[in-house]
Formats: sequence, C-alpha cells, structure tokens
Amino acid sequence: MLHEESIVKGIEEYLKENDWTFEYDSFHGVFSVEADLTCALGTALVVYQAMEGGFLCYTTIAEEARIQVLPVVSEYLHRANYGLPNGNFELDYDTGAIHFKTYFDCPDGKPTKKQLDDSMTIGLTVFDHYGDGLYEILRGTSMARRLIEEAEEQGGE
Repeated sequence: MLHEESIVKGIEEYLKENDWTFEYDSFHGVFSVEADLTCALGTALVVYQAMEGGFLCYTTIAEEARIQVLPVVSEYLHRANYGLPNGNFELDYDTGAIHFKTYFDCPDGKPTKKQLDDSMTIGLTVFDHYGDGLYEILRGTSMARRLIEEAEEQGGE
C-alpha cells in the first residue's frame, strides 16, 4: 500500500508524545490504538491508515451486529450520521462490523497537531455520545428512532 513516510512519522510522533500504546504495520502504514469509552460499549480500537496526501482514521468497536439486528442498527447509524459535521458511521453488512470514519487531508505532507488531536477524539466522542443507544440495539432491546432522539436531547451532535 502506498503511504507517505512523513505522514507515518507524524502519526507515530503524536502517539508517542501522548503516551498512547500502539501497534504499527509498516507494510500497510497502519497504526492501531486501544482506547476506553465512557459509554456501555467499553472500548474502541482507533486505527490510522496513512495514505499519499492524508490519512484515514477508523474508530471501531469489537462487537458486531448480528444479522437479526442489522436493519435496526443500520437505521440507528443512518439517523446518527445525519448532520454530523466531520466523519460518518459505517456498517459492513457482510460482517456486522461497525466503525466511525474520518479523513484528514495533509497537503503539506505532514499532519498537523490539530488534525491528530481531532482524529483521536472525534470518533471516540461520537461513539461515547451514541454508544449507549447502539449497545441497546445490538442486544435487540429498543427502537432506533427513540434512542437517537434521547441521545440528541442529551446534547452534542
């Protein structure tokens, strides 16, 4: 996979400066960092993928949507996505994997501190905001629309 070494170096420096424990796949230019969530989902994996000209950041959860709840999970994530200013939820219909994706353009060949701060916090913040409702839906206990309304009444997104 093609990736710019200056972007890789910038991500690595940021993670080290902020005392994050991470794994790095040099062939693919991918960093993986485990982070705690404040919602019922517990933890997330933040994955950075360096590319030419920028990087993707995926925040993903370990729990996957079972086929029985895919339609409701999909509705919930689509409702949550509406109006989000930066990034979006994605759902893999084949595996049930759920993640939040953001992209950061690095026209100067190196990510800025703000981009790196945002890349770490945006996905975690969005999962914390919508995670309790998602947790309930993954267990088949509630309706998507009601849970989105509750999350948005609590403020934020």
